[in-house]
Amino acid sequence: MKALMKQEAGPGHLELVDTASPEPGPNDVKIAIRAAGICGTDIHIVHDTFPYNPPVILGHEFCGEITELGSTITGLEVGDRVMAETTAVLCGVCASCRNGDTNHCLQRRAYGVHVNGGFAESVVVRQEAIHRLPENVDYLEGAMTEPLAVCVHALMERIQVTAGQLLLVLGPGPIGLFAAMLAKTQGAIVIVAGTSRDKQRLQLAETIGVDLTVNVESDDLPAIIDELSLGAGGVDITVEAAGAAASVKAAYQCTRKGGTIVQLGLFEEPITIDYSQIAVREFNVIGSFAHRWSSFNTALQLMDKKIVDVKPLVSAVINLDDGLEAFQRAEAGADAKILLTPGGLPDSVLEKGG
Repeated sequence: MKALMKQEAGPGHLELVDTASPEPGPNDVKIAIRAAGICGTDIHIVHDTFPYNPPVILGHEFCGEITELGSTITGLEVGDRVMAETTAVLCGVCASCRNGDTNHCLQRRAYGVHVNGGFAESVVVRQEAIHRLPENVDYLEGAMTEPLAVCVHALMERIQVTAGQLLLVLGPGPIGLFAAMLAKTQGAIVIVAGTSRDKQRLQLAETIGVDLTVNVESDDLPAIIDELSLGAGGVDITVEAAGAAASVKAAYQCTRKGGTIVQLGLFEEPITIDYSQIAVREFNVIGSFAHRWSSFNTALQLMDKKIVDVKPLVSAVINLDDGLEAFQRAEAGADAKILLTPGGLPDSVLEKGG
């Protein structure tokens, strides 16, 4: 089968390869991939700035149709439309696993990072990672369950966004846009900020209904926030989704005393910050990484009930054969979410699962 594989450590080394189709073990499910999203983490891996185990087939945001079942599998059938959590390996016995905080397990390993993932024609996944796609969730949406679940974990599990709060998203990349969209469903007043490079993404943010977009290179973001916050001295919540030192500085400048900074962005190298401001201004700094089982359930329900419409964030659906070019396009930074699909499936298959 064809697959996009990170062949070895070091920057680059991403290749489209022909490799053997995986065979499911007793507790595994084999999925024919219908759509898989390119994520910032995939790009970090290509740059060699995120830990991974080469050689590995990338892709952790994927969905498809079950084609084979392991000998012990119950409750699933060939032909089921499904998506899979990213977690490939867990210890299952530590306090984190027992509490449902599986993203904290020290033995956790992920599909597309440590174990072969979904940028391929097929993938093998453990049964416990499987979620059926609800009737009203098609393959395009199914491939975006994981990034939505990341934001559900950040804004509905790590913190609780409430109606009327002023919320700033720094970085209108895919995760920033998902976060903005989710915050709007919770009734927040949402500002999205980016650079001139983010022009198209800022326009998309306006399309999905955020209250204000700001180009930090041409506008005075702290002054705008000061005026909008009506004397409060900043926003209630800042979501740092850019993974850039300048963005963290802006978070410090634009968050009110006693406000919350949610760190979602990942950095390619260490940054320097004025850490004392966390104490002086009593910031609540919340780290949020990956997701829990509940995050996926909520994300699927939000899409099934059409509370969240992720379709506008799909900027391109590209054949897996053109995956290397798709990565170059993703790195250019204009797209929201690029989906790869093996075999160039027609829209009717992607949308309706037929």
